[in-house]
Amino acid sequence: MRRIDPIWLDRRREQFMRAVMRAGWAGAVGVALLAFALAFGLSAGGEQVARGEALAAERAALLKVAAAPVAPVLSPRDQLSAFYARFAPASELSAVLAHIHTAAADHGLLPERGDYRSALVAGTPLVRITATLPMQGDFDAVYAWLAQVLAEQPGAALEQLSIKRERADARQISADVRLSVFVRGGV
Repeated sequence: MRRIDPIWLDRRREQFMRAVMRAGWAGAVGVALLAFALAFGLSAGGEQVARGEALAAERAALLKVAAAPVAPVLSPRDQLSAFYARFAPASELSAVLAHIHTAAADHGLLPERGDYRSALVAGTPLVRITATLPMQGDFDAVYAWLAQVLAEQPGAALEQLSIKRERADARQISADVRLSVFVRGGV
């Protein structure tokens, strides 16, 4: 790197100051405005570069989404058929209920007894089975069991949950759980 001669630098500084003095107060204001514009331009330049990079990344993401294959548009009848196809057929009802009971046992819960009722859902090919299951156990286990059942069984819905504790700080609870399980077709 080339070293700048201090004498040369002092001469340039002196020439600059003489030029400013000759220009008067208007020249001094002009030089100040020029310095401000340079400083502002340099600070805004970095922000504009960052903004440009962010816009380029956003553009690339939008182009990637636009290039993705478009799913075919289904007619309303096909959409309804696809919706009903997600429910288990009635022939698999015993497997669905067995899975619910197995999941309860895995969490240390055993229903005392079960009350099951079925009914056709008017205007649909679905049958609704309502299972009322009174249980004893740890609150966290009941909560985890319900989360597992609702996540793994697309046709299951929590209809009612009633919780009783002997004391406010007790971990053991008595719960009455009412689940609805929807299946396709007749039972």
